[in-house]
Amino acid sequence: MDFSVFDDLEEEVVVIDRDYRIVYANRKYAEDMGYGSPEEVIGNFCYVVSHHRSEPCDGECHPCPLKEIEKHGRSVNVVHTHYTHDNKELPVEICAFPIEGGKKILQIIREIKSDKERYYLFSLSQKLSSVGFLALGIAHQLSTPLGTILLALEELEGKVGSCEEIDLIRSSVYTCKDYVDKLLCLVRRNSRKDFVDVKKAVSDALDLLRFYAKERGVSVEAELEDVGYSVGSEADIRHLVMNLVLNAVQASREGSKVWVRLYADGNSWVLEVEDRGVGIDPEDLTKIFIPFYQGKGKKEGAGLGLAIVDSIVREYSGSIDVRSRPGEGTLFRVSVPLS
Repeated sequence: MDFSVFDDLEEEVVVIDRDYRIVYANRKYAEDMGYGSPEEVIGNFCYVVSHHRSEPCDGECHPCPLKEIEKHGRSVNVVHTHYTHDNKELPVEICAFPIEGGKKILQIIREIKSDKERYYLFSLSQKLSSVGFLALGIAHQLSTPLGTILLALEELEGKVGSCEEIDLIRSSVYTCKDYVDKLLCLVRRNSRKDFVDVKKAVSDALDLLRFYAKERGVSVEAELEDVGYSVGSEADIRHLVMNLVLNAVQASREGSKVWVRLYADGNSWVLEVEDRGVGIDPEDLTKIFIPFYQGKGKKEGAGLGLAIVDSIVREYSGSIDVRSRPGEGTLFRVSVPLS
């Protein structure tokens, strides 16, 4: 196949073989990646040129187009962060197609500049999936030894009899198992909707956060009303609570409080998270839901927490109201229809 037709195309075009070697690259790709000519990259491994890696891309954050095509048997779209020759980040969308009977892969690469929402939807799903699989694996790994401890504890109790120390160990193990169960529920996001006890979902999420808040010298006070059941995913509600409360705790000073309130308002349930922390500058209020936006002086997190909240609330046809004053604190109010 003659690839010269792509030489002057204003989109990046790369062709790789099944060994991940670049067999063709057009002028646009070479320039965007910081090279003087296509000849400098042809013959090299794609993952070396675009990711500075020593092995092919893998995982949910950077799914390899070649592997994805092998898996699905068709063309694929993925989002990557490429790194130029001088190590500058370049967010891109890759459209990859099998050619020559699958012997080669043609990739048309578009730099993502202003289309932040589209980049967010692709990138966020990939990153959350990766984190979710990691958490899921850890939770499953913990379940087995915790079960073994309980069985051994029963054997020990049968030999020496019941005592205060055995009861303390059993209680601690059950506490650990409870956290593992909550973690499993948190990471298992899927499209299936069910009837969710909103109060229980909020309460369980707060249980996971209290230790973190205590370590930072911040107390969490909850006023949770029984608002009934909402059609949706319990994991979504937990994600919502986790991100809002984490944001509030990180913004709070040591010795202060974060208030979490849940109540019904007509045919909606309302969640309020309030802190007396550093507050948000007025010029930042319109930007806080933009993916990867962290605001002035914020050093924690990746700038995705509030973007996740916004995505979930919009999916449930809800609304978010934010009130904040620099130096006085912030109040987030989320309203979601019960049906």
